[in-house]
Amino acid sequence: MAAKQKPVFDYVICVACGLCDQACPVSCLELSKCDVDAYKKAYPVLAAEQRCTGCAICAKVCPVEAIQMANRVASVKA
Repeated sequence: MAAKQKPVFDYVICVACGLCDQACPVSCLELSKCDVDAYKKAYPVLAAEQRCTGCAICAKVCPVEAIQMANRVASVKA
């Protein structure tokens, strides 16, 4: 069963600290988004969405509240 929510990142306020990636118990985040600013820091992305449990630990550990949990869009099978 898929999680009902997933993390959404606000790269305007994200400081690329990596705490979310380290805290994720299922390793579904990855620090690989590098085209956000001129500093080329590695910002988090949800790399393995199917593994995400929606636990929100990443959002809880974010020191600048750059992660919000959002409802997943239900997919319809044709």
